[in-house]
Amino acid sequence: MDKWEKYLQGLGLSETESKIYLEVLKMGPSAVQEIAKVAGLSRVSVYSIIESLTKLGLMTSVQKGKKQLYAVEPPERLINLADKKANAIERMKKEIKEQIQELKLIQAGDKPIVKMYEGPEAFMAMQEDLLNLKSGKICEFGNLDEINRVYPYERLKPFHQKLAKKKIDRKIIYQTKEKLTREKEPGKQIKYLNNKIKTFRGDFFFYDDTVWLSNFSGKQITVMIKSKEIKETLQAAFDILWDCLK
Repeated sequence: MDKWEKYLQGLGLSETESKIYLEVLKMGPSAVQEIAKVAGLSRVSVYSIIESLTKLGLMTSVQKGKKQLYAVEPPERLINLADKKANAIERMKKEIKEQIQELKLIQAGDKPIVKMYEGPEAFMAMQEDLLNLKSGKICEFGNLDEINRVYPYERLKPFHQKLAKKKIDRKIIYQTKEKLTREKEPGKQIKYLNNKIKTFRGDFFFYDDTVWLSNFSGKQITVMIKSKEIKETLQAAFDILWDCLK
């Protein structure tokens, strides 16, 4: 009977409920006193368990003369109970799928990590993070004239050479008065904004789950954000703009 106790408990019955169900199944219609004696439980406990099993549709009462007896419903009722449980689990699964984003937002590991840098240390931190990339894609959107003013190309050249060797795809959208004329780098694609667009003085780029935002107006401030959701939002906007540019 151990097998059936496990099955019944799998349907949500407690250990004692499973025991009472199987005992009454063997005994046939019985009085509470008889069930309590066989199960080794008090009559109060047995009444409570019978009430619970009756609500589940697994037991019923039988009047025999002046005696109130209790019997197990046909075992097929277990299949009905299993179907109800399965339907309830399926509904719960659907609701969890619809609401799972709420848990992701409160999960500690998924909260955005934000760091702020001032001055040249930001560039050093970005370099280190980028050169640790194994694969993937880097996207950048920025004012090339401002980037060159703060970080002259000759200073950045060693970094660009190391990045090119990693063969990581790079898609860049620049605002600039003069388009680049230096040699092309493998895996690097560049598009340019129309000069009629209002000038901005910043740069941002992103990859994996990381976003870097830099401001070149006044004191240089750079913010690093690690968040899959924020990165994916920026990626969607970048892709739309990329497709609109020639």
